[in-house]
Amino acid sequence: MHPSEQKIILRKLKNKAGSHSPSPKEITASLGYNPIKHDFCFLSNPYATDIVVEKFFSYFSDKKHIFSMLESYPASSSYVSKHIASFEGLQAENIVVGNGAIQAIEWVCNGWDLKNLLIPIPTFSTYYELLSNRYVFSSEFWLSGNLTAKNLIELADKNKCDSILLIHPNNPTGEAMQLSELKSLVENLGNKKLIIDESFSHFLINYEEFKSYRNNLSASNVVFIKSMSKDFGIAGLRLGYLYTFDEALLNNALSKTTWNLNNFSVLFSELLNDNDFVNHYMNARVQYLNDRDDFFTKLHSIKSLNVFPSQANFFLLKFDANLLPELVFDLLIESGVYVRTMEDKVGLSNSYIRVASRRIDENKLFINAFKSLTVSY
Repeated sequence: MHPSEQKIILRKLKNKAGSHSPSPKEITASLGYNPIKHDFCFLSNPYATDIVVEKFFSYFSDKKHIFSMLESYPASSSYVSKHIASFEGLQAENIVVGNGAIQAIEWVCNGWDLKNLLIPIPTFSTYYELLSNRYVFSSEFWLSGNLTAKNLIELADKNKCDSILLIHPNNPTGEAMQLSELKSLVENLGNKKLIIDESFSHFLINYEEFKSYRNNLSASNVVFIKSMSKDFGIAGLRLGYLYTFDEALLNNALSKTTWNLNNFSVLFSELLNDNDFVNHYMNARVQYLNDRDDFFTKLHSIKSLNVFPSQANFFLLKFDANLLPELVFDLLIESGVYVRTMEDKVGLSNSYIRVASRRIDENKLFINAFKSLTVSY
């Protein structure tokens, strides 16, 4: 198939995917082969995935375990909550585990009966996709250089919002509020509700400080939402949760958890109480953060590229819009490098792409592929 034909197919897949990216399975089925050699689109820590793979490989070397996993019903959400609580230092009774963070987001958007959620853009699209007309966008926060509690509360008051969304760090900008500003935001909410989506929190520079603050917070008008796929590299297991002291929200979410998990996600949760696994994960986290910072330095050295600093596991890149969407498709077809175009992201334009940080050797490959390709434009 000629590259021009492949680009047409890729464009159709992207349009069909809407505000998300086509999965590798869909791309492979449509092109007749898998062009993705290095996935810089979907977000994870590959070093953590390695550790999970080794644990699963050892466990499933016994066929009896495979049989049991397939034949038996999974443990309850509360069983998994206990493992997550132990690992994160949270209170298990205030956690409800979902089939991915998406399910937890649904519980909050519906269970809290939000009337007008302030959504600073650009950010993760699922919130406004679920809320229909019950939100208002603001472009005066992310990428504004004014990540303060005062600014966010004033924007909420100005737009008559009953609630605020804060993705911390934010996707796709990689920005995070200072902890002092986050504390000020919570203290000055009044009767507003606050959603803190901390799906990328393990990549924060000051994660331990953030964790300590979160674990000692008991405000009933605050809910934390967490996807476990990013930091542990387990998107295929579909595991996420909400954490709150709002009893009504907890009960509403719990009523929807009958058989919402699978045995593979339950098995993973048990690893969170395995000292060997936890120690290896903590080392992998440090290694990954070092590689991420090295990637930023190398990206920043490319003169034609504007690289935004990030406390997540990806970088937002801005360059000449005339290179898009050809650049994204050519990277995939010619180099096997899959990146995320931001042309569909509310609050951005087709001048932006998002690039995940991978292993250090893969990051070097991206730099070389990008430089090589842009020279020919």
